[in-house]
Amino acid sequence: MSEQNRHSGKREAPGLWSRYRAWAAGLDRKGRLRLRTCQALAVLAVLILGIVLFLRSWIRLPSVPDPPGMNLTPGGSTSQIQPGQTGDVSFEGAELPDVAKSGRKPGYYTFLLVGKDTSSGLTDTMMLISYDTQSKKINAISLLRDTMTNTSAKRGAQKRLNVVFNRNRGDKKLSEKERIENGMTALKKEVSRLTGVYPDFYVMVEWEAIGRLVDAVNGVEFDVPFDMDYDDPYQDLHIHQKKGLRVLDGQDAMEVIRFRKSNDESVVLYDTGRTEIQRNFMTAVLKKCLTPEILLKLPTLVDIFMDNVDTDLTVGNILAFAQLAIGMDVENGVKFVPMPCYNVMYDKASLVCAQEKELLAILNDGINPYLDEIKSSDLQLMYKKSGGGFGVTNGTLADPAVASVPVTPKPAKPDDPEEPDDPAVTDPENPGATTDPGTTTDPGNTTDPGTATDPGNIGDIDPGVVFPDPSPDIQGGTVPEQAVA
Repeated sequence: MSEQNRHSGKREAPGLWSRYRAWAAGLDRKGRLRLRTCQALAVLAVLILGIVLFLRSWIRLPSVPDPPGMNLTPGGSTSQIQPGQTGDVSFEGAELPDVAKSGRKPGYYTFLLVGKDTSSGLTDTMMLISYDTQSKKINAISLLRDTMTNTSAKRGAQKRLNVVFNRNRGDKKLSEKERIENGMTALKKEVSRLTGVYPDFYVMVEWEAIGRLVDAVNGVEFDVPFDMDYDDPYQDLHIHQKKGLRVLDGQDAMEVIRFRKSNDESVVLYDTGRTEIQRNFMTAVLKKCLTPEILLKLPTLVDIFMDNVDTDLTVGNILAFAQLAIGMDVENGVKFVPMPCYNVMYDKASLVCAQEKELLAILNDGINPYLDEIKSSDLQLMYKKSGGGFGVTNGTLADPAVASVPVTPKPAKPDDPEEPDDPAVTDPENPGATTDPGTTTDPGNTTDPGTATDPGNIGDIDPGVVFPDPSPDIQGGTVPEQAVA
């Protein structure tokens, strides 16, 4: 009591807390029990509210990142080897396609899904996926590993799309995360040249981990297209799968996606055929993961997913996308298609080039996340010229040698005189000039050995028309009819 109140004879009114305690003390046993129950419920409600607010801030859709600086020299190579380098390649980037500057469709997100081979480090399976969260539809196109890229690498095998990631990871002194980011940035930029779409995010799965993921969702129903029997004692690889619709466990799944050919070679899968099986299987896995029973227990699968996957998405991002997928029509809302292409050969390597018109139709049918349509001018595609050699649309060849037709030297007859040691040959019409027999140009199709041109307008060329797919077979392989979807 204050000094003033003591002198005045007045007492202070009891405080709210004091009155509450006095009231509680006067309750009987049943009243005190009800009071404690209400107190516990109030504390629980506060905790739940706190958890909900936390999850709202954590489980959320990611912001679409801006593509890294890509306004470099148009037609720059994504895989140019710099002087003095022996392994890794310095990535130069590509000019951002004009369509990307038109703005985004609301609710669209794009992903680059990659299946990486553990032993080689190559990205053997690549899919560009668009997720329209408003209409709840997923569209994807598989990009073939043997797709020819515009690179300065000389060997044909090094011109494949699946080499880009591994060659651009950077110095081995970097952390594994930094090397993955470097490689995926390079691959994203190469994909943007091929499709006009720069993927927002990446998800990279090592094929060795597919078995664990399949077991985690209690198996995946898949129609094995034909009997698979292959044994390789050197790799301790044994594949024995029967044709038909079955629920595959993790071991079955690993065998199916690794199959290349049968022991008797009655079935031989090349890139197109093997990628088709992998694409169909990944579609089946995705459909299984989008079923209600899997979505409900998704949080328990997140740890398995994150332990076996490298991605620039957070766990909260993945759960947010999963929430939006609830209620999706899995059968009609998920569509995966192959990249239209035709077969080519370069430096004894079997490669493929995209068919432009068919590719544009697929990209603008659900995959394109931009407001404007993707046009021919947004793509940089390698193509085989009608006169031989290769060119690139909307760009400059990083390797000028591919513009020319390789010439096999004519074998000398037994009675032919010996060739002089000097390889230079005099031009009879111009005695002062010489030509090098080791250098060839494409008659009528090149103006400069470093610049590929076409008798028409290179910007309007349709690679699929210039050199169509010569065969419906899977890249020249011997495959039974049921192997081709």
